[in-house]
Amino acid sequence: MNFKELLAQLEERLGYHQFPVNPAATHIKDVFDGSPLHHDIMTRLARAIYVSNACRRLTDPVSLEKTLLALAPIRQEVLRAARTDVDLYRVLDELGAAFNKIFADSLVSRKPVAPVMRRTAEIILLSSYRRQRSLKSSA
Repeated sequence: MNFKELLAQLEERLGYHQFPVNPAATHIKDVFDGSPLHHDIMTRLARAIYVSNACRRLTDPVSLEKTLLALAPIRQEVLRAARTDVDLYRVLDELGAAFNKIFADSLVSRKPVAPVMRRTAEIILLSSYRRQRSLKSSA
């Protein structure tokens, strides 16, 4: 899964109001189509995921471990803040669950297919047997 696909999956799971992804984005600066409900946190999160996964383009691959490592400090900061919004707290929990579900679904869809075992046959030349075998006629 690449960075852009991850953001599209987040938009699908969290909703456009929480994560409005620009499908025509070509750079990290224009990833959002509009302003997310929690603009500062979501833009920081998108940049943190991008940096944590060492992305250079929006089509670079991302991993669950690095993505969760990017989420952790932002989540801790919000949880320790004196004035944490209840909705933001809930969204951060949903983000963690969404990441786990998205990556689990992508692993299932990428599950390697077992190679088809082609049985080979032994080729027996019949010409040598035809010479040895003589047909007896009853006539």
